[in-house]
Amino acid sequence: MLSACGSGKSLSRLITEIAPERAWCLVSASYCCAETSRNIGKLGADANLKWAELQTKIEWVSNALTSKKPLLLTASKDKPVLISALAAKSDVLLTLDKGDFELLLGTTVYGMRVSTPRDFLLAADLG
Repeated sequence: MLSACGSGKSLSRLITEIAPERAWCLVSASYCCAETSRNIGKLGADANLKWAELQTKIEWVSNALTSKKPLLLTASKDKPVLISALAAKSDVLLTLDKGDFELLLGTTVYGMRVSTPRDFLLAADLG
């Protein structure tokens, strides 16, 4: 979400802009909203304006903090992101966090794909 708000040329922004015409539902957890809100100020006034707009386009779901399924993710701060996406029955988890999600990128976790925005767009024949 930071990338989508911070740069008009980012693939994350493109995804948010074409989502309605592609019938994609943008879903995120309250945890991610709080994290974005805490960091968006570092990107400037334009990013703050875009964030206010983007929040209205996202379906916000409750945080899911535990899972009965084993998960391979080393960064504990990112577990709520993964678990909430699984709980929301998301088809795809999009992330630019290659450091913390490197073992999961390009794979599926209990049927949910984990992808970068670029790879997601390529898979959708939009690249």
